[in-house]
Amino acid sequence: MTDLVLRGGSVIDGTGAPPRRADVAVRDGRVAAVGPDLAQDGARVLDVSERMVAPGFIDIHSHSDEAMFVNDALESALHMGVTLLVCGNCGGSSAPVSGLAEAELDRELARLEVKRTWSSFGQYAAAVDRVRPSINVCSFVGHGTLRSCVMGGDARAPTAAELARMRALLAKSMDEGAIGLASGLIYPPSAFGNTDELAALCAVVREKGGLYASHIRNESTKLLDAVEENLEIGRRSGARVELSHHKASGQKNWGKVKESTELIERARARGVDVTADQYPYTASSTGLAVTIPNWVHEGGTAKMCERLRDPTVRERIRGEEVETGRAWERIVIARARHHPEWAGKNVQQLATEAGRDPLEWSCDALIEHDGAVDIVHHSMSEDDVRLVMAKAWVCIGSDSRANAPYGPLSFGKPHPRSYGTFPRVLGRYARDEGVLTLEDAVRKMTSATASRLRLRDRGVVRERAWADLVVFDAARVTDTATYDDPHRFPVGIDHVIVRGALALESGETTRERSGRFLRLGADLGGP
Repeated sequence: MTDLVLRGGSVIDGTGAPPRRADVAVRDGRVAAVGPDLAQDGARVLDVSERMVAPGFIDIHSHSDEAMFVNDALESALHMGVTLLVCGNCGGSSAPVSGLAEAELDRELARLEVKRTWSSFGQYAAAVDRVRPSINVCSFVGHGTLRSCVMGGDARAPTAAELARMRALLAKSMDEGAIGLASGLIYPPSAFGNTDELAALCAVVREKGGLYASHIRNESTKLLDAVEENLEIGRRSGARVELSHHKASGQKNWGKVKESTELIERARARGVDVTADQYPYTASSTGLAVTIPNWVHEGGTAKMCERLRDPTVRERIRGEEVETGRAWERIVIARARHHPEWAGKNVQQLATEAGRDPLEWSCDALIEHDGAVDIVHHSMSEDDVRLVMAKAWVCIGSDSRANAPYGPLSFGKPHPRSYGTFPRVLGRYARDEGVLTLEDAVRKMTSATASRLRLRDRGVVRERAWADLVVFDAARVTDTATYDDPHRFPVGIDHVIVRGALALESGETTRERSGRFLRLGADLGGP
């Protein structure tokens, strides 16, 4: 018996094909039929006339690893039409954890008032399943997390024994469901790893049929070298490669994405299985600690804060360049838990108000907050965003944590991409500016991403596929979140269906919690 019929909409099936008028019937969590005038068969009927019915959006680059333990609705992601969050990005994951990795994770969880109940990757996946989030979740293993488990925060190459332990821990985690490895090569301790180490780890990823994602080592002056390093990792290991949030940061580097995308396309033509993802904004978001050179971070957050108390360390830092630069007027505080009044102000402004030098002010702010001060960094070109978005092999990811306009996740002024990424592509870039077609925008959020993850029966609207669906108004859909007022849901996303259940109905969160943790092997393709 059919459970639900979406009646009268236009199906945009995720493959890049143009929309077509069709009903969609859902039964037992899957799409039962797609076609005109489907029988109701006692099912609930939703009138979706003048709406698009698409596969649920897949956020290939999320940082929602612990968000579901605070807010099981994963509100900001759900309201964007997301039905799967891919976590564990930029070198850090919530599992496996031991040693320094355990200490660093517990420090973060304490800020969220969450109690950790896991150590292994399998235990983490089970913990997510117990929460029963509103949408699905999967995760990479963070390269920095592996290093922290095995080597602590040491700034050196691993010994043969340490590399073997990391490979074994990665293999075990992938056997327990991890989808691959993600590096964060500007963030210690992942930044301390070299190309040989990463290629050796990615050989495990290839053997297990997973994906290697990388926040590359430099997105500014050395962008091309950093892209080439990760292409080389793919060539040596045979692993499939995903270049995270591709961009050129810093005004003097604007335009370099033309060269970097040409470099990627040449590698693709020569057989390297490489793609990239992107968020549709000209500002990034990270931690204020990126303004501090890598060597200061050795040994972990507590050691960094200890070093920053030393005036001689601060003086040495002043003379050293960092990958993100220090254009203080472009670095805006997003979250600082002891100083909520800082949110929305740039570092130069705050330092001037305090009568301090911006670097000195930043060091003090990091010490006071145990290294955890979030920033929004205005550093990119709109022309570059459009150029990257138009590439057929680039998919869409938010690079954000799921937030909410209430409760602990409503704190501060985080990057608006948490609430606006997918509607912004559909509305501004597809409908309004024509950077890409609507059907291609949907493809980049669905089947293109699903193919990278080797997802089974997701990312398309077709019979027997999982009924992870989004219903939206193509004429109205747009983001409303801004840098000054980020905790705002988009408009035009009407319904979100996860495994056949309505998680968002008429723009309102329901009590349905049908998400689950998707595992390599069981839900995603392996070797």
